[in-house]
Amino acid sequence: MPRAATTLDPAWQVHDRSALAQRGKPGCVYTPRAVALRLAQAVLSPLERAPTLLDPACGGGALLLGAIEWASRERPGWLEHWFDGGMSGWDASAAAANACNEALRVAAQELGLKPRGIAIVRDALADDADAAFDVVLANPPWVSFSGRHADDLPSGARADLQRRFWAFRGWPSLHAAFAQRCPELTRQDGRCGLLLPMQVADLAGYQAAREAMCARHQVEDVIELGEKAFDGVIEPVGMFVLAPGVAGPGPWHAPAVAQLTSRFTPLPPECFGDIGVHTGNAGDLLIAEAPEAGARPIRVGRDIKPYRLAAPSHWLRQVALPPGKYARISGEARFAKALIVLRQTAARPVAARHEPAGLFRNSVLACFGAPGHDPDFLVGVFNSDTIAALHAARFRDARQRTFPQLKISHLRALPVPGREIGPLYEQIANASRAGDAAAVSALVAQAFA
Repeated sequence: MPRAATTLDPAWQVHDRSALAQRGKPGCVYTPRAVALRLAQAVLSPLERAPTLLDPACGGGALLLGAIEWASRERPGWLEHWFDGGMSGWDASAAAANACNEALRVAAQELGLKPRGIAIVRDALADDADAAFDVVLANPPWVSFSGRHADDLPSGARADLQRRFWAFRGWPSLHAAFAQRCPELTRQDGRCGLLLPMQVADLAGYQAAREAMCARHQVEDVIELGEKAFDGVIEPVGMFVLAPGVAGPGPWHAPAVAQLTSRFTPLPPECFGDIGVHTGNAGDLLIAEAPEAGARPIRVGRDIKPYRLAAPSHWLRQVALPPGKYARISGEARFAKALIVLRQTAARPVAARHEPAGLFRNSVLACFGAPGHDPDFLVGVFNSDTIAALHAARFRDARQRTFPQLKISHLRALPVPGREIGPLYEQIANASRAGDAAAVSALVAQAFA
């Protein structure tokens, strides 16, 4: 039997040294001890028998160490099974597999168990092995191949990932592919724990990943760990626990949010548009921060205040772009159709009537009004505390401390009361016209009650 270990600090110190050596490599963010222990508790605590366990992206071994440390306190009888072939680690990097084995060797010595090589060099995404493990724990590489910080991916590799992983067809990323692969490696009656960007829970681009995660299992729990769970990572981290069963693929929201969201329906999708000037890779050529001859005033996100517009703070130059430079600039008539503008980089909707109308950058979103609705009423609803709370609870992008966002997809999903609320409708519109934020929020809350 293993002896009780008062601490596994020496093994974690080995892990931390390897994590430090790998810092800065794309997608290589090692899991902190506290997070590894919390994942082990969430996934392993319902089990009574020692499971076979795999980490298919083991890195320096944090999740395996976390499982070992948790079991040393809660299920010490499992440890011999794990160190006798019941625990496996895979990694595409030989350096990572070696680092993992060194940390687990030190842990085995602390526990009085015979050290053995647990981690091997094996690419989980290139492997077609059938499900064989009772438990899979993973913090896969977070590497995206689309969006603001996209990594390069050869066209052949992209085509192969799209062919083999339908989860990759939404938001193309390694972590989306792993979101499909890890449940595939888990027995249908087994359990799986994944550390992924929290946006996987509800972002439209991750719908395919959610469907893949639920193809053979149900989501038992989704726990938001926040933006500071991993050192140097600004994206909010989510812990996704999969268990035997069948359930829908989300989005996964708190019941209270779902109840409020069902109270009213969203506005038609065509009511909103991202029509602002996209400067592409020509921002320095197109945008000036002081008036220039021939340049036209243009608003940016911070020029949008609740219930009012500030004067444009930037200017759009009229220049011909040289080869290799690109931008998207809609005609001025398109901007004039925006009755309401909203700040895009914000933790909550911030809206104002688009008066006087003018040009704006893509840090501003447009609302073209809605049939049967008073624009002032819509401005009030968008600025209300109720909609702010719903937006924050439903969309993880809104809760980012760094670069919180309001997106067109968010606006198209937010519920908006209609004339069915009776006299409250005109009261909200009138309070909005007066810019009375407190009265608007109280009245909108009453409408949702």
